[in-house]
Amino acid sequence: MNRKLISLLIIVIIIVTAVLSFNCETGVEDSPTPGIIRVKLQADLSDTVLVERSDTFAVNLKYPAIFMIKIFQGRVFQKQSFAVLYRTKTSYRQEDALYNILELDSTGKYKEYIIFESSVPPGNYDRLEFGVTASKDDKLKIVALSGKMFENSVELPPGEKLLVEFPQDFNISENHVTQINVQLSPFKSIKRYRDVYHFYRQMKITGVYYF
Repeated sequence: MNRKLISLLIIVIIIVTAVLSFNCETGVEDSPTPGIIRVKLQADLSDTVLVERSDTFAVNLKYPAIFMIKIFQGRVFQKQSFAVLYRTKTSYRQEDALYNILELDSTGKYKEYIIFESSVPPGNYDRLEFGVTASKDDKLKIVALSGKMFENSVELPPGEKLLVEFPQDFNISENHVTQINVQLSPFKSIKRYRDVYHFYRQMKITGVYYF
């Protein structure tokens, strides 16, 4: 076999090897791009009145009412697996946050809060979960239009779990936003027990939206 034939054979082998290498699959797929989950919280627009014995107190624009609640440890679940939720898209760790659930906007309606906005892996999910308690440092305060004020401490009943579970099927898609709206009934959630009010957290998901 002369040198030209050997050289030609080597060139052919190199070309074939290169083609086979180019077409060979590595078995490693690109990681999917995450989607965004946004969780909004708002008080029940129809739950604006507290009746305390013979007195009636209604939330109004003249006298700001205060019911500070603490939100923390948000998660979404795929059966037993879960993704952690953060307050904003730029947050890098979980934080507790306080919200005045009785705060009104300029139209006199309860203010709507974004309590979580976080990147999570795409897929089908079946549950939302986060912690909800009344602030220990702030009392519930509401002033009637007459000027009479009600003020009292609010706390979870003994033995009550800190985390609230919301069973709900929803989907997270790559590069898209899934928004979950949650409603809290502020006055329907509290019941007097001796010198305090117990916070029974009547909450529900009112809608899931995709953008």
